[in-house]
Amino acid sequence: MHFETLISELTQPLAGQYPRPWMTEMRTPRSAKVFIVGANQAKHFPVTAVDHNRHLDALFNRNGETCRGLYDELYPRPSKTRPNLDDFENRLAAAGVTAVLQTNVVCYSTRMSADLRQKQHLAGRKMGGRIFEELLKAICPKVVILHGVGTCDAFEKQFNVLVPRPAANEEDGIRSSRVAVNDITFEVIVIPSLAPPAFNRWSAWADRHLDAVSAHVAARLRN
Repeated sequence: MHFETLISELTQPLAGQYPRPWMTEMRTPRSAKVFIVGANQAKHFPVTAVDHNRHLDALFNRNGETCRGLYDELYPRPSKTRPNLDDFENRLAAAGVTAVLQTNVVCYSTRMSADLRQKQHLAGRKMGGRIFEELLKAICPKVVILHGVGTCDAFEKQFNVLVPRPAANEEDGIRSSRVAVNDITFEVIVIPSLAPPAFNRWSAWADRHLDAVSAHVAARLRN
């Protein structure tokens, strides 16, 4: 199936929102080499605020729309995680890594990840997990960066694999492993959560750790 056709089908309205498969500046998201992955996103795109065609245009950064532009229009006050995601992506770019998608194990929005267990979100949780799995199959990233223990747990449960746990301190260094999912093999790097308040517990050494991870990813992509 053509990639955009797939994304169009996967992002049809669900529980009053459009599932959001990614945030990126790329015009060709299928060319991404790196995924930055959280558990699920907090901010939803209401079907009452935007139509599906505009949502698709924003996802592919075309026709005057952008992923970030639409997000900022709907949410002038971004999620508390967004600045940390932006900072990490800027560090990756400084290391020469620009083919990046920010995505989630469950590409469906709830205020808190724990809300996915509520009855009204079960269909969204199922579809959101399918979206992430389809992205892995269609894009085949070389590196998948999971941030936060909850994300690691969700990833393991969905794909029946094991991944390391994030560094507990700066001396732990970079935690990574090779993982195979649906005949796709990639490197998984795990980092502490970028979402406050968990981020606050390691913010004193976050800059150095994220710079080291960025350099590591750049070296992997060169090999």
